[in-house]
Amino acid sequence: MPILTEIPGQGLQRSRNVVSRVVADEAIVVPIRRGAADMDSIYTFNETGTSLWALIETNRSAAELVSHLQSQYGLSAEQAAADTEKFLADLSEAGLIEQL
Repeated sequence: MPILTEIPGQGLQRSRNVVSRVVADEAIVVPIRRGAADMDSIYTFNETGTSLWALIETNRSAAELVSHLQSQYGLSAEQAAADTEKFLADLSEAGLIEQL
């Protein structure tokens, strides 16, 4: 069962409670808690995660992320869906994303 249930036509968005920057092709994401950066919870993403993070910034849907993984990295539909689901579940659990 998917962690994030996608509503057709609805995308994902980054939480308003995070800041991020790309440094040396890796995204660095820091949650903001109680008005300050939570330096104990810094997240870094590899190239693939960084590309998905950039797509989330433009409010893409989970299906669009799957399609991106398939086209950019040559993954099967099943593998791309599993990888996307895991990534989104991790982001959701950490409070880094929200559904629109």
